[in-house]
Parts: sequence; structure tokens; C-alpha cells
Amino acid sequence: MQITEVTVFTYKANYNYGTYTMSGGRVNDGEPSLVIRIRTDSGIEGWAENAPLGSDYLPSSFTGELAALKELSPKILGLDPRSPASVAAVLDRHMLSGLAAKSIIDMACWDILGKSVGLPTHVLLGGNLAKEVPAFCVIGFGDPVSAVKKAKAEAAKGVIAMQLKVGDDPLEDACRIRAIYEALPKNVRLFPDANTGWNIEQAVTYCRALGQDITIPLEQPCRTLADSAEVGRRTGVPIIADEYLVAAHKAGITGVNIKLSRVGGFTKARILRDTAVALDMMVTVDDTWGCALTTAQNTQLAASTRPDRLRAVDIYTEWTNPMIADVARMQPNGFVVPDDLPGNGFGTINQDILGEPLFTIVA
Repeated sequence: MQITEVTVFTYKANYNYGTYTMSGGRVNDGEPSLVIRIRTDSGIEGWAENAPLGSDYLPSSFTGELAALKELSPKILGLDPRSPASVAAVLDRHMLSGLAAKSIIDMACWDILGKSVGLPTHVLLGGNLAKEVPAFCVIGFGDPVSAVKKAKAEAAKGVIAMQLKVGDDPLEDACRIRAIYEALPKNVRLFPDANTGWNIEQAVTYCRALGQDITIPLEQPCRTLADSAEVGRRTGVPIIADEYLVAAHKAGITGVNIKLSRVGGFTKARILRDTAVALDMMVTVDDTWGCALTTAQNTQLAASTRPDRLRAVDIYTEWTNPMIADVARMQPNGFVVPDDLPGNGFGTINQDILGEPLFTIVA
């Protein structure tokens, strides 16, 4: 089997709740998503998606990853997509950057691999270890009253895991997080995320102000791994880092957030996930932005993760639109049941939403 065509589309993945907020005054109402279709000489085609969350979140941006796709796409023509690791090696030899671009090429290849053997991608990534996986939502900034109102509304929908945005004024953030914690049932898993918005002093101030009676994990409090680990040492609060696994574990960090587009797709995310589980770390499966296909991709990795090491998975279809394909949705109990469809687990692509392609590369 050989890759014969690469086509890239885009659409805007809109935020369902008005304005999405993060530390440092970062706000938006949605992001343009990159969607790739890879065709083969056997007639099987693979799809994947990623939307960088602006230009001030990670070292990726829509324009940068689009340029990377234009440069990388000709390099994979003629390759066998059923060997994603071989494709990834070609991409890495050609370009050091462009991880989000590489990720959607990689995940589209896994989609083809799954379809070619008639198996869901999560089976190929390690097996269906979880018949259902816990979904999480994001609660942004706001005054305590409005934040509690939104958190309770999400809990009423069945959500049992929530990422709570912090990273601005530590005292105000602590007040808001305590209000949410006290208002929700204790079965709801909370993990505030500062998106590296604090220094050590600010992060420690937040932890002390939150109170010793509330010990919930804190994600990415500081810009460096060393500073984030120091916050954990000083406060006893479990710290969640991004993908720096071995160094994070040595520093005493107990959890990792794996974003598929940040590490280059399933091929490398699987290695990181398995390493984290082997080190007895908790794993959150996430990505930067998107909607239907991002949700399907996240679910594949989450479903093949040991349930006792999986914190939660980001289900974008619960808070973005439009849906370019049918995918598994959150159930009333707050879990997602992985789809058994071959490949990455989505139905027919609605190309009317995607419109005309940005470009096509043909062998």
C-alpha cells in the first residue's frame, strides 16, 4: 500500500460558551483547525485533525503548522501508511519542528492502519483496557459565583472531571477554586491548570490560600519543570507536568498531561503513555483544540490506557462545534464509550463543512 494523495482542509472549531480564557489574559472564541486526508492506492483513506491554540500557548501556530504540512506532505508520497513509525522517521529526518503537522500525518496513518486490518486504533495502541473512559471539561476564569454556576451545570450533565483555569492572581484563584470544590459532589475530580502563569512564590501562595484541607493536583504552575516541582515539594500538592516524563518523575511530579499534537501523534504518545504508566504516574489525555476528530483521537489513546492510571480525557465535542463527523459522545455518567469502528473511531466526514481544500499534493 502506498500514499498517493495528501489533502489539507480547515474549518473554525468554535467555543460553545462564548469566550475561552487562560492565564495571562489569553482569550478566544475558537480556533481554525487543520484537517488532513491521506489517500492510498488501495482506496483506503485516513483522516486526522489538530487546531493549535493560538500562537501564545505552545510553540505551534496555525500558519506555522500549515507551512510545515506543505513542506512535509510531498515527503510521504509513496510510503506505506500502515507503518506509522517508518513515516514518522521520514518526517523527523526532514524537519525538526512542525510537531502538530507531524501529528496529524501520523494519526491519519494510524487511521489507515486500523481500517486496513478492521480494528479500532485503541486495540492497536495496546488493547481496549477501558470499556469507558472519564471525560473532563474546562472551567475558565470568572468570579466565584459564575464559576460555581458553570461547574454545577457541567456536573449536572454528568461530568466527573474538571480542569479549572488558574494562573493569574493567586488569592483570587484560590477563592474561586475553593468555592467550586465546596459546591460540587466529592466524586468530581478537579485539577486546576495554571498554564505556566505563576512563579514559585505565586504558586505557593495559591496552594497555602487554598488550604491544607483541599489537596487537589495542580497542573503546570510555573514555566520550568524545576520550579513546578519545587512548588510540589514546598506544599505537598501533587503536580501535573506536560510531556517531560523521566525528568518530571525524578523531580517528584506525579502526573503527566499528554497532548497528541505536541509529541507528534499516536506513535510517540504511546511510548510516553506507556513510560508514564510504568513509572506509576497518572495520565491525562488531551490536545490543544479541535472538535470531532480530535475527540476521536483522544479517545483512542485513553481507551488503551490502564484505567487506574488514567485521570481523564479531553472530549472536545462537549464544548466545541461544528461536528465534521459522528463520534462517541459523553454518556450521562460522565464517561465516554470508545467506538468499535475500524481506525480512529469516527463516522462519515461532512466535507460540506470543510469546503474547498487549502491544498492537495498528488503523487
